[in-house]
Amino acid sequence: MSIRIKASDDPIDLQALEESGGRYLDIKYPKFEFPSEAHQMKYNRIRKELREQSND
Repeated sequence: MSIRIKASDDPIDLQALEESGGRYLDIKYPKFEFPSEAHQMKYNRIRKELREQSND
């Protein structure tokens, strides 16, 4: 079962997507797709870490 969330064009979000093993779906309403909930959780963790680094 894959997990889909609303896509973003923010470079941090795209980097986190790539590092977490997700993929971008270019459909009418673009989505980020993850193979599992674990991948989405990894995406959220990486995204948070990258945002904290960019604020330093």
